[in-house]
Amino acid sequence: MYEALYAPIPDVNAYLDRLGLTAPLPVSLETLDQVLLAHQCRIPFENLQCFEEHQEPSLEIPALFDKIIVQGRGGFCFELNALLEALLQTLGFDAWSVTCRIVRGKDFIPPMLHRGVLVQLDGRRYYCDVGYGGPQPSFAVPLDGRREKNGEVFWGESLGNGWYAVSRLTSQDVAERVFEFLDQRQPASYFVPYSFYCARHPDSLFAQHRIINLRTKTGSLALTDDTLTERDGDAVTEVRADNKQALSDLLLRRFGIHYTFESV
Repeated sequence: MYEALYAPIPDVNAYLDRLGLTAPLPVSLETLDQVLLAHQCRIPFENLQCFEEHQEPSLEIPALFDKIIVQGRGGFCFELNALLEALLQTLGFDAWSVTCRIVRGKDFIPPMLHRGVLVQLDGRRYYCDVGYGGPQPSFAVPLDGRREKNGEVFWGESLGNGWYAVSRLTSQDVAERVFEFLDQRQPASYFVPYSFYCARHPDSLFAQHRIINLRTKTGSLALTDDTLTERDGDAVTEVRADNKQALSDLLLRRFGIHYTFESV
């Protein structure tokens, strides 16, 4: 029943082509950074299957490959980071998924409803993420130090008892904790109920709102419900899609997503 969660990627070269990368790629920190940045710039975070179709996405590797690589769609953390983990393992990295909680902007302890990826490389461990709709690092973040790259500053630190945190420096130079997680290796099947909750539970943000995000060379695109917010350096603009046809056109033009709504 769960065997396909652990299946190999059907076509690694097709995946790399979607990222704008070409094999062979050495097992190095530079390659890891290249994969993460390309992923965030070319494959959108999106919850159309959850919000529009009221379905929980399959986490099986062949299904994810078909949706994200063949159909040119995106996904949320349980999909995107599952495919990332499989790709990194295929490229020769020691990569595994971990269960996280998103603490950014919260004054309470939230549930563990996020999937991240850890990589062991040259004696250090790094946090990697291509499935967070918020401010995620565009590079690998060491669990025992700080990195500055692509105009961003992130760092990891131990909280004790196997717990770690990843924080960032905001544009106002304020330290902000984003993720907390256990470093324990989690099997793919572990994330199935979490994904189901996020996709279908009425209290889930992904069941309540249409959310699509994509990193750009100079900023980001963020669609929330019918409003697109574009950040280009310090400039911020907003555009609203007045109907489903306009929304469908916007998805194709700005995110590269072909999607037809039931009542266009």
